[in-house]
Amino acid sequence: MAKVEFLFLDRPSVEALLPETPALLEIIESGLRAHGEGQVVLPPKGHLNLDDRFNGHFNILAGYAAPAKMAGIKVIGDYVDNYRRGLPSEIALLTLYDPETGAPRALLDATVLTWLRTGAVTGIGARYLARRDSRIVGHIGARGTAFGNIAALAANFALEEVRIASARRETREKLAVDVREKLGLKAVPVDSVEAACRDADIVVEATRLEKPQVLIEDAWLKPGSLLVTYGWVMAVDPRTVASVDKRVVDDWSQCSKAGALYPLIASGDFRAEHIHGEIGQIVCGTRSGRTSQSERILFWHRGFAISDIVLGSWIAERAREKGLGQMLTLWDGPDE
Repeated sequence: MAKVEFLFLDRPSVEALLPETPALLEIIESGLRAHGEGQVVLPPKGHLNLDDRFNGHFNILAGYAAPAKMAGIKVIGDYVDNYRRGLPSEIALLTLYDPETGAPRALLDATVLTWLRTGAVTGIGARYLARRDSRIVGHIGARGTAFGNIAALAANFALEEVRIASARRETREKLAVDVREKLGLKAVPVDSVEAACRDADIVVEATRLEKPQVLIEDAWLKPGSLLVTYGWVMAVDPRTVASVDKRVVDDWSQCSKAGALYPLIASGDFRAEHIHGEIGQIVCGTRSGRTSQSERILFWHRGFAISDIVLGSWIAERAREKGLGQMLTLWDGPDE
């Protein structure tokens, strides 16, 4: 008789098991290192584009991470207008599989997981690419991933001020309150992107644009600054991409298919030879990170399944240790 069962974790269960920020950064960094060392299988993201019908789309992320001994697939909806329905703009579901048999091992809500692993990649990228004396963060956008970005940066730097700009006043003000209350940082909601960016040491672009628009002008980014971008639609100045001292991505094969800076790739203005390296290569030491105080560096991460798999596997393992979640049976019958 063959029995196939898997662990189900709903959102409250996942939230109860989330690691503290230092452990989170270590877990996500292990996935980046595995990527840099070639210990992963990572096909390009898939997309189901419904933007012209429902102002939203689905991203399908698949991969295999050898350190976690797990394969996984995440499906995440990205719907700009969900706030009108009281829903987060991103809703995600992650499935984990035994890579040797293909049998499912876990099914879990991955919405908050996505926010935190995205923030962790921002933080780890800054650890290697920002100046160690970075004190001011300009954060553009206040969606679900925003707090994760700021929390990860706060774990790496002695931040003195976080400036938050977003299209909706209520979201930037709420995020500022959360940052003050939960992280104990000075957080200032500002009315303009320029006010957030000028003199900032680290600028994070996490916007929800529906069409390309230059929100962050090159002149606002000072020498020695780090710009992190991961929005779906291009919001940074093309002059910045052309003029920075280093361009770093998370996975070039995925970046070359779609995402924030894809218009420059499609036009031929941004090519593989223009990148300094992938963040995994920097983490594992085969490429350098920041090498001077004056460098302006661009870090573009699209997010990949490896981060979801290593974090989801860690959460599932803790759930089994604590007896949390629900075991579901896919089938219990004879072998075929």
